Amino acid sequence: MELMVSRKTLPLVLLIILIMVWASVWSLFRIAIEAIPPFSFRVIIGIPAFVLLLFLGFKKVKTINIPKAEWKPLILISFFNVTLWQVLMLYGISMLGGGRAAVLTYTMPVWATIFAAIFGYEKINISIVISLIFGMLGIFFLSVEINVFENIVGFLITLFAGLSWAVGTMIVKYGGIKSDGLIVAGWQQIIGIIPIIPIALYFDLDDFGTLGYVHLCIILYGIFLSSAYTYWAYFTILQKFSVNIISISVMAVPILAILVDYIFTNVQFSKLDFLALLCIISGIYIVAKKPFN
Repeated sequence: MELMVSRKTLPLVLLIILIMVWASVWSLFRIAIEAIPPFSFRVIIGIPAFVLLLFLGFKKVKTINIPKAEWKPLILISFFNVTLWQVLMLYGISMLGGGRAAVLTYTMPVWATIFAAIFGYEKINISIVISLIFGMLGIFFLSVEINVFENIVGFLITLFAGLSWAVGTMIVKYGGIKSDGLIVAGWQQIIGIIPIIPIALYFDLDDFGTLGYVHLCIILYGIFLSSAYTYWAYFTILQKFSVNIISISVMAVPILAILVDYIFTNVQFSKLDFLALLCIISGIYIVAKKPFN
């Protein structure tokens, strides 16, 4: 009986921890990339996470092999969820700040549902249209607050980070990958990092700042939690829960990210910031619950 309860509650515990980690990385990574360039930071935390995940995966299932049929979706997931998402997200944080970057990228569930509809996995309905309208309103309020014409690059980079994550999420859910989550997450890390390594070596070697113990702690946090845990947990949770449940759950992340930004970095948020947050959360809720079908 205890075993059955634990199997039922484990995905929920994984989801709660995942939300807490996601909410905290925005402000933490902003501190890290003040001393470590984004490309190099992604490589530094990604390679150890790859080794750790495959080691744990091998201990669990006694193999690190991926079936031939799963390599194509795995490569696509790695490109969208690691190469693009991670780098664009880091640059977005540096340009907009952690809280605002979180709000903008967490339009992801709306885009994921729209992409799924475009490719025939979902049906376009009134709920999706209304959700898209709320998402657009949220983006509008946020763009006005940051004066988008003065920070158009940061705005577009952060928005495309959310779009990339949405495409990767759709492939995770519908791509047909059945391998163990640890193995998939491990290969995802290294495949996604390979295109970043030469860029980091070419551009970043002379751009490092002075590293303190805070930066080293954030690197360890990034390896064990942000890179290793989140990729494994997200893949595992997507296999256990519906996209609707996950979409509603992640609504807590931008709220918590804003609170962390406010408490620890003294960032002040305006009425437009909160209007943007309210609209985007409403859009996520509608696209997840589909109350207007």
